[in-house]
Amino acid sequence: MSFFLAWGCAPTSSSKKNTQSYTKECVLPADRQYSLQGKWTQPPIKVSFKSGDWSSTETNEMVTAGNTWNNFFSFSKGMSIFDVTASNVSSLAQTVPSCGASTISDGAVLYKRGSWTKGTSAVAVTTTCYNSASGSGLPTIFNAIMEFNYVNFFNTTSQKYPDIQSIALHEMGHLLGLDHSCGPLGKPNTGKSNASCPDPSVNPNDSLVAAVMFPQVFFYPDGSGQQKQVLQSDDQGRANCLY
Repeated sequence: MSFFLAWGCAPTSSSKKNTQSYTKECVLPADRQYSLQGKWTQPPIKVSFKSGDWSSTETNEMVTAGNTWNNFFSFSKGMSIFDVTASNVSSLAQTVPSCGASTISDGAVLYKRGSWTKGTSAVAVTTTCYNSASGSGLPTIFNAIMEFNYVNFFNTTSQKYPDIQSIALHEMGHLLGLDHSCGPLGKPNTGKSNASCPDPSVNPNDSLVAAVMFPQVFFYPDGSGQQKQVLQSDDQGRANCLY
């Protein structure tokens, strides 16, 4: 289970580029070797929207996030990593992903949650099902759900409005198997850590802070969330090591 946490004021500067560039290189520093949590064996990963949850505007933002990852993987690996379209609609109502079988017809399902028990600072959560790793390989992912916290965020009473495309881009990184760019957790059940997170107030341009997969989302004084809609070097380098 991977959480995306709220943070304070947005950095006064940012290394996020306005235009996307790509790399085919696998880059996995020693302090991040446990930051690849698992992989799907047969991409593209189907992503479905819970029926009745999402507006067309929200759906379009999430499809755009999926296509940001697809455009990168098309360049790097010659494939799409996600099957995500507005017509992918699911009638499932899982509170956790069904981990009792190896496949599920609706793929990973996205939910807008109007009740929330996972901590008020968690903007969104992705929960995945894994099969055990064989030998030195990574565990394989076969099912997942992605939940967005509409109790504490995204609504007129929350006072904080994250950029939903940026949040979806981050959560889809978890969905394809990436852990955060820094901070604790790492590969499940190893007790190992990723790189320590730099203080964003000291160095907002640090590559780990700038990454889409940084574990916290920043907010401006007006309550709007910082946009991170461009995959950075850390996001791309580690994703290239997964697939």
